[in-house]
Amino acid sequence: MRRRYERTAVGVTAVAFCLVAAACGPPGRAAEGTSPHPGTTAGTAAATATTTPHAAATDSRADPDPAAAATPPSEAAALPGIALHGGELPGYDIASLRYEEVRGTERSENPACAPLVELVNLSPEPPPAATVLRTALDASRTGQDATTVVTLLLATYSSHDGAASLLHRVRQAVSACADGFRTRGEEGPSVYSSVTALPAPRAGQEGLAYRLMFAAGGVSSPLVFTVVRGGATVVVFAAANYLDNQVPVIPTALVAAQAAKLPSAPT
Repeated sequence: MRRRYERTAVGVTAVAFCLVAAACGPPGRAAEGTSPHPGTTAGTAAATATTTPHAAATDSRADPDPAAAATPPSEAAALPGIALHGGELPGYDIASLRYEEVRGTERSENPACAPLVELVNLSPEPPPAATVLRTALDASRTGQDATTVVTLLLATYSSHDGAASLLHRVRQAVSACADGFRTRGEEGPSVYSSVTALPAPRAGQEGLAYRLMFAAGGVSSPLVFTVVRGGATVVVFAAANYLDNQVPVIPTALVAAQAAKLPSAPT
């Protein structure tokens, strides 16, 4: 697990940025001033959308939404434009991130905690129709030793039910897995010692936030997530700190700016 969250040039990595060790190299390898993520350059506006099979938009565990309408195909095509680009949010460097470089392989030993692991892997369930990845960095702290990089995963669904189902499943998992959980993946077992609900963001049509504590070698490392829905589109914001146990902060301005671009639709 820890090898997936390699230390970058700016000191603190974000969730799922370096899920493949070969892509990022061992801790400390990145040189000062280089891009914190493979294939990206801080401030670029290149947009990439990944279309994924959409098996089932509605999850039986989600609250039904009889008013939900199908999302037109054009919304999936418009997803890169919905995502933040460099220059849109003053003071932040926004860059694109290639999905194939960061997808994780962890699997929860406790099925009730699977939705949390799915977001660590950047593979939300139910499967979205399309996804876009971004990274965000406070431009004023570029090059400093303790700078938080935030990953943004935008996912659009073929119906509002699909998007609402994602939040419903994650919300249930946060409640069910407060005492932590174990995972297994290509790099072996991992332990998350606790899950804590955080104040929900005041953005989008609904949202939630939570903290995971990753435990390894007697050291606990915090990972934080904020999830916001607007219509049939969901944004997952994630950040992690493996230098010390200080909890990283996902900037309110970043959440508000991205949420403001989400489609508006009946809840």
